[in-house]
Amino acid sequence: MKLCLYNVENLFLMNQAPGEGYKKPAEKTEWVARTLREINADIVMLCEVGGKESLDLLNARYLNHEYYTALLPGNSDRGIEMGYLIHKRVPFFHQLLSHKEKVLNFNYPHEILDHQKNQSELKLHRFSRDIAELRLIKDQKVVFIIMLVHLKSKLDKEGIDFNGQLRRKAEFHSLVETYNERRKEFPNVPVVVAGDMNGQAQRILLEPEFQALYEKTDLEDVLEVIKEPAERRFSYFHFGRENNREASQLDYILLPPELHGRVQKEESGIYHYRDPNGVLVPYPQDSFQRYALPSDHYPVVATFEF
Repeated sequence: MKLCLYNVENLFLMNQAPGEGYKKPAEKTEWVARTLREINADIVMLCEVGGKESLDLLNARYLNHEYYTALLPGNSDRGIEMGYLIHKRVPFFHQLLSHKEKVLNFNYPHEILDHQKNQSELKLHRFSRDIAELRLIKDQKVVFIIMLVHLKSKLDKEGIDFNGQLRRKAEFHSLVETYNERRKEFPNVPVVVAGDMNGQAQRILLEPEFQALYEKTDLEDVLEVIKEPAERRFSYFHFGRENNREASQLDYILLPPELHGRVQKEESGIYHYRDPNGVLVPYPQDSFQRYALPSDHYPVVATFEF
């Protein structure tokens, strides 16, 4: 089975709520589709899709109806959803579940202080997006589970949570809890966690909000499983005001132990973009080159026997 995780950066293909300004340029959409055709995954896990209509249009217009589409709206305030493309060759039925109503065990410090001083009611917080849980079913039994997330970004418009770290930590802890619940519920079923974590969750570059990954789960990054060199683990490039480049891994496919020995190293890793002639495109060296790419993220691929 080949899995592909891909944040497709504002894949709005319709004239919908965010407006024409957000609509993905046709040439970038074609590049996204060409990338997906080259990877040829059994299941594609997408972040930043502009709704079910855009996902269906991507499949119909650019991917020759080769996939089933699955998407349930989450809590995003700008319409960027998480969805799946399940190739029609996959020999399983599928079911998609949402966790968008799950309440986080979390409040901002100023909310707690206000509650203590004024006995005000504590606000309820939920995932910034969702946990999009895909179940593969055979003979009426669940045989495989994927939990897809897009955690809180590092934006802090209100100045209440520097880099969004507190909220992202709370979301990740809730994700870990949900993962462990599924492992107990389905002890013989592989459960994969994947998504744009909006932070560094590598063992050697671990940001504090992700400590629970290695303290409370048995999951491992597929890039760690295949011992990918550090210089080949970049999935995201950011250019600051001085055009200084920051390279990081924000995107992860986390595998349970029973899949580690089945991973096919040569068919796993970060996918590198190619031009229409099949020539590898180098990593961007400035913001102009970055914006020329089809997305601000690179796809992550995990292939294993299943």
